[in-house]
Amino acid sequence: MVFRNFKYSQLSISPTLWALALFGFSHAFHEWSELYVILFSDEISPKYHHLVQWLRMIKLSLSFAGLIIFSWLLFRICPNPFSKIGQIITAAVVIIYTLVMLFFFQGCSVLADTFTEAARYTRVLLGFGSATLAGGGIAIYGYQLRQKNHEYGLYFVATGAGLFIYGVLAGLVPTELHSSVPVFRTLAATLVLVTLYKALNIFDIEKEMATEAKLKRAIEADKYKAIGHLAMGVAHEINNPLASSILALDLLERKLPVKLDELMDYISRARLGINRASVISKELLAYARSDLSHAQKVFFYDVIDGAKQLLSHKIMPYVINVNCDSSLSITGQKVKLEELLINLLNNAMDASGNSGDIDISVTGDQHQILFEVRDYGEGMDEQTLLQATELFFSTKPIGKGTGLGLAICHQIIGAHKGKMKIISAKGIGTRVLISFSVGICEW
Repeated sequence: MVFRNFKYSQLSISPTLWALALFGFSHAFHEWSELYVILFSDEISPKYHHLVQWLRMIKLSLSFAGLIIFSWLLFRICPNPFSKIGQIITAAVVIIYTLVMLFFFQGCSVLADTFTEAARYTRVLLGFGSATLAGGGIAIYGYQLRQKNHEYGLYFVATGAGLFIYGVLAGLVPTELHSSVPVFRTLAATLVLVTLYKALNIFDIEKEMATEAKLKRAIEADKYKAIGHLAMGVAHEINNPLASSILALDLLERKLPVKLDELMDYISRARLGINRASVISKELLAYARSDLSHAQKVFFYDVIDGAKQLLSHKIMPYVINVNCDSSLSITGQKVKLEELLINLLNNAMDASGNSGDIDISVTGDQHQILFEVRDYGEGMDEQTLLQATELFFSTKPIGKGTGLGLAICHQIIGAHKGKMKIISAKGIGTRVLISFSVGICEW
């Protein structure tokens, strides 16, 4: 614990482990120095007996101080109600112990038996009390990790059990009871050491695996970025011959006799198809363009239409229900809002399977715009919902999703002074609710 680098650790317990290390050092020093006093007690001058007793008392109290501090810090990261209850009990133990010590050492005369009684109360209150609190707190922490399917959580639970056993042996069982007591204390301390080492070691392994997964997703994201640049180039190349074809149709239409209605119908169909291809290529160019420095008035109806144009190849099996007043608008970036809707529609289609209904609703007034995308697909459980907007988090197989979609959506919404709320449950689909304040976005 002393030599590990917890600077970038994701374990919430990391900032508290220094106190447990402090307890290990201070208590080890106390136990070894006690052995020295026992072995050489006959050689200590009688005039120093009183001083030695005071030092032993102080040393014993300080040896458990690290464990008390660890208990307090540990319960600060535990969920309620464990957090409040644990901190209250920890504070109560310290207060009761202080009052007991004041009672024992009041006045000027202190009897020899007083130190023995005070040491017994110190071991019971500070030793057993702090070890029980610390063991319970770290066991609760480990149980939470197990609920999140982290294997190392089991070792934290075992560490808590080891601390409790050590608290019983060090606080309630006197050393004089049997010569095997120190041996059992050593075994309990070893259990704490081994299980804590295993917990931190497995955490490092899981962290390394998560880092590798993020790296793979980053590579996938970079690949998609390259594909985006390629698509921009292709769209640009397609747009030029499309424009030339439209011009040629215009010239042909002018030269043909007016009475050739059937031929004019064919020309109109060709023009319609070319115009549609031209609109899609322009939308693709706008979507891939990186110059987004100027905000402007954006109508949501245009955003929806543009996103549908870009996804026209994918949305055909789905029923897209749109409820949007054509007058609703905000000041922002049309391309970014299209990117937002495209990501949400892609997620909705992926969740809906090969077909299904997807609702797009935009309502609002002069102060606020409410934007909703809803699907009726498989939905998300509570744990997935909590991690949905994390960067690189994805439930899709590698190659199917980068985990960037909702994270990018969250960024775009924040830049447009908006807030996003996701409501979902297994089997009932997902609703993404976005509220925009009508005003200038922050770029």
